[in-house]
Amino acid sequence: MDRYYFDANATTPPLPEVLAAQARAAAEAWANPTSTHREGQRARHLLEEARRAVALELAVDPAHLVFCASATEALHLLLRGLQPRLGGLPAVVFPGEHSACLNPLRDWSMVRWLPCEAEGAATVVQMAASNETGIRYPMPQVPEAVRILDAVQAWGKVPLDLSVCDAAVLSGHKIGGPRGAALLWMRPDLPWTAVLEGPQERRRRGGTEDLPAIVGLAEAARAVGARVEANAALAALRDDLEAEVLGWSPDYEALGRGLPRLPNTSALLLRGHNGESVQIALDLAGFAVSTGSACHSGATRPSHAVTSLGYSAAEARSVIRVSMLPGTSREAVGALAGALKRVLKR
Repeated sequence: MDRYYFDANATTPPLPEVLAAQARAAAEAWANPTSTHREGQRARHLLEEARRAVALELAVDPAHLVFCASATEALHLLLRGLQPRLGGLPAVVFPGEHSACLNPLRDWSMVRWLPCEAEGAATVVQMAASNETGIRYPMPQVPEAVRILDAVQAWGKVPLDLSVCDAAVLSGHKIGGPRGAALLWMRPDLPWTAVLEGPQERRRRGGTEDLPAIVGLAEAARAVGARVEANAALAALRDDLEAEVLGWSPDYEALGRGLPRLPNTSALLLRGHNGESVQIALDLAGFAVSTGSACHSGATRPSHAVTSLGYSAAEARSVIRVSMLPGTSREAVGALAGALKRVLKR
């Protein structure tokens, strides 16, 4: 059976050049980058070369980048590091934000939900784009705020401008890079305290760096420009798929249709159907789609990213997410539409 992958927002297959770069780093620079001998300095050179490559793509100072093992870790380090100094101020957060962000905010004294009128000093956390619906969100203009951008889903799909924020989190495996490598970028004047103490990453994140994963991330970052262009071409395929599916029933809906969205993402609300059942049936037919965030797969609660838009719990459970890889063909999308139509008829 042919397999078709439509779950790019969960993860992406590593690019061939990423795998090759990882293999070279693992074989040739296996020493600890903190060591002062020649082998360690060879590893250190590759680490800093990777940092410069990523910084060049993001148009930031490489000294302000911290390599982490995941975006979840980066968000926890950032928010828990800010909490001692800023935790007495309101945290203003989009209610559909990923749990990796919401969980560390439990230690903060006050959390308000966007949209709201925030006055005075605050910490504003905003997704650049929802991983579940693909809807894009601008950074709110809140005076005196520390602005944190969750750019995990947007990187590689749309152009990014980090000048709109004071800190940002990005992930490698969403752009054809490896799992195990992510980024935390911060302005140097943030009132931040390291959570994982150690000499690595200029004492901002202790623990020996996973050099092969970081080198792979840098290789993926070098290809981001071409990836953004390839993703932009998917918007027409997404729109055609939605037009066909919505034509089958007035009870079907595409979340965020008409709003700025990621070009590769379609969240289809299929009233009268159970999204998990549809997803399983499509998987058996050879199509990998999802019901939302992979981090919540198997959860009994409906997606908060969907209910925050005003939909009921039952409606949230009827959603499937189609997220395409760069280069997805019209033939593959047509095959998915045909399979989905057969599944819904059953």
